[in-house]
Amino acid sequence: MEQSVNAIERPVKAVLLDLDGLILDTESLCVEVARSVVERYGKELTLEAQRAALGKRPLECWASVAEILGLPVPAEQLLAETEPLLAARWADAPLLPGALRLVRHLASSGVPFAVATSTPRATFISKMSRKPELRQLLAERPGAVVVCGDEVTNGKPHPDVFLAAAAGLGVPAAECLVLEDAPSGAAGAASAGMRVVVVPSLVGVGAEFGPADPSAAAGLLQLLPSLLAFRPESYGLPRFSDTLPAGGHPGGGVIPMDRLVRLRGEVVKGFGRGSKELGIPTANVCPSAVAKHLAEAVTGIYAGWARVGQRPEVHKTVLSIGWNPFFANKEKTLEPWVLADFDQPFYGETLSLVICGYVRPEANFSSLEDLVARIHADADVSRAALDCAPLAALAADPFLLDLEASSSAPPSRQSSGLGPA
Repeated sequence: MEQSVNAIERPVKAVLLDLDGLILDTESLCVEVARSVVERYGKELTLEAQRAALGKRPLECWASVAEILGLPVPAEQLLAETEPLLAARWADAPLLPGALRLVRHLASSGVPFAVATSTPRATFISKMSRKPELRQLLAERPGAVVVCGDEVTNGKPHPDVFLAAAAGLGVPAAECLVLEDAPSGAAGAASAGMRVVVVPSLVGVGAEFGPADPSAAAGLLQLLPSLLAFRPESYGLPRFSDTLPAGGHPGGGVIPMDRLVRLRGEVVKGFGRGSKELGIPTANVCPSAVAKHLAEAVTGIYAGWARVGQRPEVHKTVLSIGWNPFFANKEKTLEPWVLADFDQPFYGETLSLVICGYVRPEANFSSLEDLVARIHADADVSRAALDCAPLAALAADPFLLDLEASSSAPPSRQSSGLGPA
């Protein structure tokens, strides 16, 4: 991808990273705990309340939620009820796809970067406690800068945390690129005079960020579905070097996942469109497995390895995760196309998956023919990438070879990196 006009005229000298919802999937945990707390008062945690809280400091989150839901207790009490429930679980919050890859890349390329988070310092330490590589890269390397929400006067959407992070790096605000997931964070970065790329952590909030302008001197430049879709060369920064060959197809290659997704789920009857409408024998994994093991905003087309039930063979697969814009799904789905021939459908059997490569974002298409052509191209790209190291070795992943576990339908999950975590 060529550099944008923005990068040529105003090169980026430093990158500022949000933490929650961008690097760590803490949003899913917070929503789960907040839902349980508001239910004590006979209320339901609405999407409006979730959106209002996104990206803010903890007390400010609860103030927004309490106002919207009309809760009969002050924000301070809600925070006091929530903190013990969260404290024991912060350390286990998983990394979001592409996060570790990006941080490794910035560090190895010598690009100055800092963390600008609403998280209090003590909570930041808890979140890093079981992630030694991430902790070292973000907070312990020489020159590391982390600015936390309790270290500035005003939280997001005020610019304080971003200005403090830029000052810590010694880089002018106009030369900083901010990566954010929340409207409050994007607004704070814009008011600091910084350019912003947004990767939303909640589905359906894109409109709240306003229109993107790639040539803007400050504010939103780009809205992305995943950190895996971020192209640093667009902003004058060093490009990633880990993309695997595309098998001769346009549109780029496959990106090895920095955190593998291992999951099992029962194959269920879906929309009946795979073979009938597309001529492609896609499967559907039980929605509960999708909801339990994938963060809400994790979508896209992926490559991986699949095993059906207790059959000995492990097959290449290409799979769609998300809402499928062409068909406008109402529920998030995981639809694998196991790249092998089967005599009959395998409904009711357990499908074991190791998802290891990112192919592209979800996309809409002007015709069914264009969609079918792109699915076949995705399959070809995936086949080629899965023949390359390190993805080829994952066909022998112990998760896929666990006969006892694959004989039962209830899903399970593990995550690990392709390298040390």
